[in-house]
Amino acid sequence: MNKNKNKVAMQLGVMVVCFLLILALALFLGRMNRKNKPDYDNAQLLQTQVPSDSTPVAVFETSMGTFKAVIYEDKAPDLCKYFTGLVNKGYYDGTYVFSVEKDAYFIGGSKSKSGEDTSDTDTKTITKETNAELWPFKGSLISFGGSDGKFFSSNVSGSRIMFVGSIEFTDEIVSEMDKRPGNSEINEVFKRWGGVPNFSQQYTIFGQVYDGYESYEKICAQGKGDSSDTTPTTEIKINNVYMSTYGENKNDSFFTEMLGSSSK
Repeated sequence: MNKNKNKVAMQLGVMVVCFLLILALALFLGRMNRKNKPDYDNAQLLQTQVPSDSTPVAVFETSMGTFKAVIYEDKAPDLCKYFTGLVNKGYYDGTYVFSVEKDAYFIGGSKSKSGEDTSDTDTKTITKETNAELWPFKGSLISFGGSDGKFFSSNVSGSRIMFVGSIEFTDEIVSEMDKRPGNSEINEVFKRWGGVPNFSQQYTIFGQVYDGYESYEKICAQGKGDSSDTTPTTEIKINNVYMSTYGENKNDSFFTEMLGSSSK
């Protein structure tokens, strides 16, 4: 009888210790999150600002036309170093857009049409990098690497790229956005320019398309299979990607007119 009591006591003791450890970890993570929480209220929205001439630009030449994106290497340094390395070795040349959610986004950079890994797929993952200065506005580039699968699961970055389109901002959605406290400029850009607010701070955002929107939106508007199949009905290839600079590919009007910002 005493042995059974001791066994039960030991089991309860282990459970209590585990509970306390989990509670301590949760409190620690909570403190870390509060300490590292971005200052949204005073954030400078980089995507609405004219870049300097030396800012890196990625040029995407696709089967549906060419578009260009500013790359924010200072805000997502690990991912941008990885992405630039892949571009410079020609990794994205001949890859596919393998998933489309009409108007909302498309995902590319896969070695296969289906998006499945092949022997040539770069499967490296990088810890998510987020900050208050980059948001999933229309045309933003998101690194799409899935989840890390740990106990406290989090999205990670990888070689595939999600190109953000826009949801429809209905009166109901706008009303809900206007009720939320915080930086009103973020909401205004979403409402004026478009994007997918639900992606906010969930992924690594590392770029912003600013030129070639006719081609970009043509891809985003492509049809797909049934509701469970996001494969585009038309084959879309990324023929070539190369790095350049904003000074060699200027389009100030995007930032000054289309996003309603002024040059710094």
